[in-house]
Amino acid sequence: MEKKQKSRLFWTLMFIGALLILSRIGYSDGDDVFFYQNSRSMGFFEYLGWRYETWVGRMAGEAMVYLVFRHNIWFWRIVNALMLVLLPMGLIRLAEKAARLPEGGITRWYERIPVNREAGFEFSVAVAAVMGYFLMAATTLGYAAVWMNGSIFYTWSFTCGTWAMMPLADLVFHTGKFRRRQLFYSIPCAIIASMSIEQMAAVLLAFEVLGVLFLFWKERKIPWELLLQTAVTMAAFGVLFLAPGNELRVASEVTNWMPRYNDLTVGEHLFITVQWLLSSFANENKLFLCAIWVMGLLLLLQQKDKKGQDFVWMAAAGIFTAAALLPFAGVTVLSDMGMDIGDIMLPVEQVPAVSDLTGQNVAALVWWTAAALFTFGYLWKVSGFQVTLLLAYLAGIASEAILYCSPTMYASGARVYYLTDLLYLFVILTLSLELRDRRWRIGYSAGLVCAGAVHFVFQLRIFAMWLW
Repeated sequence: MEKKQKSRLFWTLMFIGALLILSRIGYSDGDDVFFYQNSRSMGFFEYLGWRYETWVGRMAGEAMVYLVFRHNIWFWRIVNALMLVLLPMGLIRLAEKAARLPEGGITRWYERIPVNREAGFEFSVAVAAVMGYFLMAATTLGYAAVWMNGSIFYTWSFTCGTWAMMPLADLVFHTGKFRRRQLFYSIPCAIIASMSIEQMAAVLLAFEVLGVLFLFWKERKIPWELLLQTAVTMAAFGVLFLAPGNELRVASEVTNWMPRYNDLTVGEHLFITVQWLLSSFANENKLFLCAIWVMGLLLLLQQKDKKGQDFVWMAAAGIFTAAALLPFAGVTVLSDMGMDIGDIMLPVEQVPAVSDLTGQNVAALVWWTAAALFTFGYLWKVSGFQVTLLLAYLAGIASEAILYCSPTMYASGARVYYLTDLLYLFVILTLSLELRDRRWRIGYSAGLVCAGAVHFVFQLRIFAMWLW
């Protein structure tokens, strides 16, 4: 069977599988009911104007929500299943463009040799991409990809953000695949991504601006197509950011979710943000970090001339991986950071404080701070200083740290970690393409399948709440 036929069969089966799962999902109480009632009682522009003036500037997301809730629920199920397919497909395409041979130092890093691999569909890479969903926490996947309005704001906008980066990747990495007709989908996708969720808007705009600066530095010219898309993204982000409803929304959310928000000192605010972020690494995001650490081990093992420091890096990666997996054995000494806030559906009257920490909590915070710093240096080492991967890793941190500015840091729930997981999945896919031996890629994908299956079993009770 030709690769193109295998690709179509694989993604068609995934679409059918996703649709079967989504067929069990209906309207939920709360937000879904709110959107259903208001979308069916107002005109399109009346609804958008009301939301922009009184609540939020996410006009693209709100427009999609309006259209979805005006239709039969099967419309959402079909489109959402399609988005769940297009998202890993897009990440694979970006990874194929970004993958570079990992050898060499930091000098002339921008001239890294592209990975020489056969064009077309590769089953092991596709499986690794899809396994990203199973490596996520059930609450992250549920609220960002299965919950009806959550999937529209998160999965749909993140999928659009991924595909909006295709021309940028072609131009920066000189793939020879850039075509101006790409703008017919990339610019609309950029508008949707930058006017739906602030996290995606900030990441997309940051990468576009960095791409513009890089091309100007390297070639002393900037393609007008990239300038146009960047300008459109910036304008859309401005519309999102300057909405008059934003101030009203923040004031309401302070009252409803974190009454002490305006009274926190800078130090207190920094502490709860760092604690919350590191806790997500230790709990919700841990399997993605483990996958990066294991992939780095494989890349170091494939090196012909290993040095003593390479074995130190490998030993450290092994230790961090083993420690991250301890919660599966019921050992939480390195994952409990004292973030006891109770029910996130209720206002957080008393935020965590440094004085509340036990010695064990401090040890966990120090350990995961070390893990986060180690991962940056480790990626630098195993990738041969591939700036794109380092930036993606930092973007994953920044996409969560941006919640410093929001009183819904706790109330937003695990869906906030979705973009971090996707960015780290991109890092994993890119590194996997840099394994020389195809058998190693197959073995690594098999390992991800096992990890995803075990993770699914551990979270079966939570998944059952969504599906039964």
